[in-house]
Amino acid sequence: MSTQAEKLEQLSNDVTDKRTQNINEMPFFSVIIPTYNRQRFIKRAIMSVLKQTCKDYEIIVVDDGSRDRTKQIVSLFGAQVRYVYQKNQGPSAARNTGIRLAKGKYIAFLDSDDRFLPRKLEKNKQFLEANQEAMFLYSWYYEARRGRKRRVKKVKSYNDMHKLRNRLYKRSMMIRTSTVVVHHSCFNKIGLFNPSYRYSQDWDMWLRLACHYKGYCQKKYLAVYRRHRRKRIPGSKRHSQIRKNANKIFKWEGEHR
Repeated sequence: MSTQAEKLEQLSNDVTDKRTQNINEMPFFSVIIPTYNRQRFIKRAIMSVLKQTCKDYEIIVVDDGSRDRTKQIVSLFGAQVRYVYQKNQGPSAARNTGIRLAKGKYIAFLDSDDRFLPRKLEKNKQFLEANQEAMFLYSWYYEARRGRKRRVKKVKSYNDMHKLRNRLYKRSMMIRTSTVVVHHSCFNKIGLFNPSYRYSQDWDMWLRLACHYKGYCQKKYLAVYRRHRRKRIPGSKRHSQIRKNANKIFKWEGEHR
């Protein structure tokens, strides 16, 4: 009986180890956190993932050439986080590195100065399992600025894909990166983030996704977006090329612009 008990215990341990290994090999989510000199915020971003009620994920932090203590802070989390360092190339290249390394079925983006609310991935997973045709998902969010937090729910779903494209193109609807979940296979079709865009590269990505996939909005507050004071950049320089590309992929005539 003693021998049989030992064998059963060993079998149980083997099954548990195998289950853990399988989750690590193909998690439901790959959470990609690009970062650059964000030592003030990176710990809080990572902790917001580790505190998720859904544990079916991997975390990939792509350090885009930070010169502060980012590496030392991330190293405190040990094997819970996959840390990758690269020469500074911009946020698009950092996200692309994370996508290439990701093992998950879905890619969940988290900017290193933002954070997930505790049930974010759980709510995402419930929605995606109930709506398996959904390849492109986003949600409402909180906006934090100067210690204050406000709700932002202008984001919507549109059954008419042309309307979604039009709203995105006119920037009358803002999708925040830290709310977005995308099926991994989508990037095989639409490509990765454009590394030549130092600004609004996320907007370009949502436009390209909307060319092929319906965007689904979860009308729940699932993330906190941190707004910083930034140097103003003329819109004509920042957005003209992205708008030109959108016109090409949507094959729009002048009256739709």
